[in-house]
Amino acid sequence: MNEAKDRLETLSRRAAREREELASALWEARAEVSAFRQRWRFAGLAASGLAAAATAGWKLFGRNSFAAKAGRVPAAASLLIGLGKGFRTARRFW
Repeated sequence: MNEAKDRLETLSRRAAREREELASALWEARAEVSAFRQRWRFAGLAASGLAAAATAGWKLFGRNSFAAKAGRVPAAASLLIGLGKGFRTARRFW
């Protein structure tokens, strides 16, 4: 009877130790998964922020943006003024 009692005590201590090890391993795995999720979440936020900035930049300064159209107006006006001055100068010689 004493031998069975010792065996049960040994098995009980072993089970308690294994439960602690399992709980510790699960906690470490959860911490790793949480850190992994956090890194990818930050990467996703950074990527979406860059995409939003690029889109805003393209809308503000792209080929068909208002700024580009406004930039073409002075260029066209300068060209027309230059042509007008040239025409006026050439007209003097006729």
